[in-house]
Amino acid sequence: MRKIKNVLLLAGGDSTRFWPLENKVLFSFLGKPLILNQVEEIAPYSENIFIIAHKSNAVAIKRLIDNASLPLNVDIVIQKDDAGGQAGAISSVKNLVKGEALVVNANDVVDYSILEKIAAFSHEQNKLVLFGKKHNEFFSGGYFKFNNDKEVVEVVEKPKKDDLPSNVVKLVLDYVSDFSILASAVDAVRTKKDDHYEQALNHILKSEIKRTHLIYEGDWETLKFSWNVLTMMKSSLAGIKKTVIAKSAKISKKSEIQGLVVIGENVVVGDFAKIVGPTYIGDNTVIGDFSLIRESQIDEDCLVGSYTEVARSYIGNKVFLHRNYVGDSVLSDEVTMGAQALTANLRFDNETVGSYLGDDKVDTYLSKLGAIVGREVKIGVNATITPGVKIGKKTWVGPGEIVTYDLDEKTYLSGGEEKINLNI
Repeated sequence: MRKIKNVLLLAGGDSTRFWPLENKVLFSFLGKPLILNQVEEIAPYSENIFIIAHKSNAVAIKRLIDNASLPLNVDIVIQKDDAGGQAGAISSVKNLVKGEALVVNANDVVDYSILEKIAAFSHEQNKLVLFGKKHNEFFSGGYFKFNNDKEVVEVVEKPKKDDLPSNVVKLVLDYVSDFSILASAVDAVRTKKDDHYEQALNHILKSEIKRTHLIYEGDWETLKFSWNVLTMMKSSLAGIKKTVIAKSAKISKKSEIQGLVVIGENVVVGDFAKIVGPTYIGDNTVIGDFSLIRESQIDEDCLVGSYTEVARSYIGNKVFLHRNYVGDSVLSDEVTMGAQALTANLRFDNETVGSYLGDDKVDTYLSKLGAIVGREVKIGVNATITPGVKIGKKTWVGPGEIVTYDLDEKTYLSGGEEKINLNI
């Protein structure tokens, strides 16, 4: 099988839309950071991989790559501060990449066997290959616009929901037979909107360069917003094909396991606990007596205390829970919840849950969504977090508080009043 000479993995975003979570490409699913999974999946189809990283994640990415046994060359390039977005990523490597190239969003997960089709294309016949996916729900991204001959004539970035040019979302899976074509297009266009990369593609589409597009029909998950962690987690859990329980794990004979699970080293599962798969439990985690874990990922060194229920949730490392309900939520590393604190996850009117991005409330298109909690947050006893609320890192929520809106990082909510958290 012919391999693609260069693959560019775009990992240089600052993850602002991912707040209160951080560094989306470093998020782990089934114990493996997303960026490492991407590299391993792409490696069989490529000769070289360039990871365009952000200054905040470049060191961590390099450490992961250096410690992995990979069959190809992987270069890590830090995206320039004055070159934002996908277009900025292209500009950051324009003097390094020679020949054919495939541009891939590091936050998107697809079935990479599709790359066999790209590798099979002749450079002479196809200068530009774009991929799209038919999508029935509204997606805040690029869409294909077709002419009467069903050819792609334009990429429309973030159209209004009631003015979509088609039902085909453009994936960031773009092949050019000569990278200089794309780099030159990025240099040639100017725009005041957040669509520099898409306008560069439109610049190419207006030329005489040969092109084609393919409709991707496989599974596609993306980490764009913080709540996307839950859908990507669900997809990852669905990939568990058999139950694997480490020999060092101590599973009470009085506990119950249903479905497929992965249970790591030195995990302890107490009496009358119930684990419903697909579920992943990382090393050194303790599941207390009478607890219920359903279709969730719980990472390493966690304590899920007795009588706690975790349902369809992502739990990071070193999280401490005790007599809690955590439903359809994301708890980042080192979150602590006091007894009886809980996350509400369903609206009374059964409508989908909204969440704020800055001053704008957007639809998550999720019928159930609990809380999204940043790292090192402490939530006091009997506190309640209402659906779709996000809590910034190092914030404390006092006992008995009812949180109905997003809380900034390093905040102390007590007696219904927000203060600067001076305790950290």
